[in-house]
Amino acid sequence: MAKRITPQEIILFHQLYAECHNYAEVGRKTGRSASTVARYIGMKNKPTTLQYTTHRVITG
Repeated sequence: MAKRITPQEIILFHQLYAECHNYAEVGRKTGRSASTVARYIGMKNKPTTLQYTTHRVITG
């Protein structure tokens, strides 16, 4: 079973993506696949509450 994504990892995905604009690079830096990074950057198919909370944490 794969290790679950933590809220801290989601924030890290967003921070690293803001720097390098590349899902594969963020994946290499975090040990996750590029598709996993893309899923959490885009927040597709994620609950609305998770999308809202992540947006609030990232943007302040």
